[in-house]
Parts: sequence; structure tokens; C-alpha cells
Amino acid sequence: MRVSTSMLAQSAVGSLQKQQAAVAKTQMQLATGQRLQNAADDPSGAATAVGLDQASAQYQRYQTQIDTARNRLSLEENVLADSGTLLQRVREIAVELNNGTQSSQTRGILGNELRNLREQLMSYANSDDGQGRYLFGGSQDGVAPFSGSSGASYAGDQQQRLLQVTGSRSVADADPGSEVFLRLRDGNGTFTVNSGNNSGTAGLKSARLTDASLWDGGSYTLSFSGGNYEVRDAGSAVISSGTYTEGQAIAFRGVDLSFTGTPADGDSFQVGASGQRDVFAQIDELARIAGLPQDTAAQRAQVQTAMHQSLTAIDATSLHLSDVRASVGNRLAVLDDAEAQNAAQNETTQAALSSIRDLDYAEAATRLSQQLTALQAAQQTFARVQGLSLFDYLR
Repeated sequence: MRVSTSMLAQSAVGSLQKQQAAVAKTQMQLATGQRLQNAADDPSGAATAVGLDQASAQYQRYQTQIDTARNRLSLEENVLADSGTLLQRVREIAVELNNGTQSSQTRGILGNELRNLREQLMSYANSDDGQGRYLFGGSQDGVAPFSGSSGASYAGDQQQRLLQVTGSRSVADADPGSEVFLRLRDGNGTFTVNSGNNSGTAGLKSARLTDASLWDGGSYTLSFSGGNYEVRDAGSAVISSGTYTEGQAIAFRGVDLSFTGTPADGDSFQVGASGQRDVFAQIDELARIAGLPQDTAAQRAQVQTAMHQSLTAIDATSLHLSDVRASVGNRLAVLDDAEAQNAAQNETTQAALSSIRDLDYAEAATRLSQQLTALQAAQQTFARVQGLSLFDYLR
């Protein structure tokens, strides 16, 4: 085989270029700290790294969702706490109003305070998240959900926005106002007791459901005559009767009622299933009761019955808000757990990425030293080969 001078030169140049490319690649790896400079360096590893990058980016999106949900739920919890404190003051006022020593003037002052508390509660219900999105508007959170000076008008909807916080978990970032401040139950949540235009002094003392299986949600009339009572259903059939004794329970259909005072002949009370009334209407009702005349014993008895029902409803509403607040707390706990889970999984992902991409500096430094030595040897060899010529021997 004949080896020409040009072939030797081309071979030497090619070897030098390969050595220089290897040195340049190692230098770039050392400068960037990355083993993979392009997909050709490790096609399988590069493909795996792309998948791991996508997983890491997803964990970052989950964290953004967690931060958003935590902010809104924390704000909601604060609103519910403030609303609970406000309702406690409403109850205190109701108890004061039920005190027979109050004058019409002091009742008027307390009634005004109730109306102010109502407006304050509506401002709580219209709280936003600091970015112009209302907490209790459901999916229609671009406008204030509540308005109205008598009862409340709701502009939101019943939807909850679910934010995905892990691969398998979603969390509602707020509760619709319809489920928090509306759709509450009158009376004790099962039935209500209302007095007619009675002339006696009988006022409601207690109203209890003793056996839910017997209560059918019907309408009943409890009437008094000659010291006796009778209870009739909607079809006027007598279902219970007996002698009235102050403080003694009158029982029917799983219901126990007791009264203070003495009813006049013809006095009656209506018992029926609890309807829905929003919390704003409940406070309006208390303010209305505050303005009722209490000049006679009969008027005071009617106020007592109405106040008993309002107080019971306010207590039930306070309990409802506590339940909603507990639900919010549970969701905040879920967010904490999801955050920890995502952090652990992302740490594992980053470790896997590091094993594929990150450079082993000790190995790379040793390799660079070897490559430089090889490059120097190739350069010296090339110089020696280039110096060889037949004419050198002819001189």
C-alpha cells in the first residue's frame, strides 16, 4: 500500500481536529456544568431529561395553584371568623332585646345597631381576594355577589372553582355565597312556631324535635280554649289535646313545645316546616322585632315567641358558619399535604435530572488533561511528519 505525503497530512489534520473538538466539548461541559450539550451526546438520556423537565414544570404549576388556593381560603377563613364574631354580637343584642327592662328608646338604639351589623356582614360577604375576584361569587366572581337593603340579592352562582394541586387531587378555592350566607333554615332548622294575633300572655319557651322519625313536615295549629289545648293538622283533624299547664310540654308528631304565661281563649300558634331565610333577612327580622310595641303583656308574649325563633335561627346560622370554616381548615390542611408531596416528588425528579445532565467535575477535569496531552502529542507528531521529505536525503 502506498502512503503519499498528502495522505499523511490529511490524516494528521483530521486527528488534530478530532482532538481539538473533544477538548472544546470538555471545556464547554466544565464551563456550563452540564454533561449533555445536545441530544446527540446521549439520545436516550436526552429523551428522559425532556420528560423529567415536563414533570418538574408541572410541579411548579401545582405550586402556583396551591399558593392561589391557600391565599383565597385563608381570606375566606378570616371572613368566616369575623362573621362568627359579628353574629355573636347579634345574639347578645337579641338577648338584651328580650329583657323586659328595655324601653322603646333603648330597643330603637339596639335595632339601629342590628341594621349596622347587617351592612357590615354584607361587606364581609362581598370580600375579594385582593385581585378583584370576589370570594363568595362562585364562578361569577367578577362582580360583588350580594346587594339589597331588605333580605339579599345574590349575583353569583353555586359553582366552586377546583384547582388541581397534585396529579390526583383538586381543591375548591372558596365556597359560593349561596351555601354560606343563603339557604339557611328558619326556627330550629326543622320547624318553626309563629303566634297569631293573640290576646293572652302565653309565649314560647322552648321548641324541640324529640323524634325526627315522627315529624312529617306538615302544618299544624295549636289552639287554646277553656284551659285546654288541641292540635289540628292541615285537614283540621285533631291529633293531640289535653289540659294546658304552664311550662309543661305539649307533644305531637315528635315535637315538644312549652310555653310561659296563660293563653286566652282563641289564642293559637302555627307550627310548620322550616323554610329558607338568608342571614341578612334573619338580622332584618330581629331589627323588626326590636321595633314591635311591648306595652301590654300580650304584646310582650308575642315578642317572646318571635324572639325565641330568631335566636334559635341565629344560633343555627352561627353553627353553620363554624362548619363551613372547619371545611376551609380541612382544605388548607390538604394544601399543606399536597405541597409536601409535590416538593418530595420534585426533589426526586431533580435528582434524576442531575444524574443525566450534571457533570462529574473530577472525571471531566481528568479527561480534559488526557485530551490536552493527546492533542499536544498529535501536534508534535504532525510537526515531525511534515518535516520529512525525500529531498532532505538528496541534499
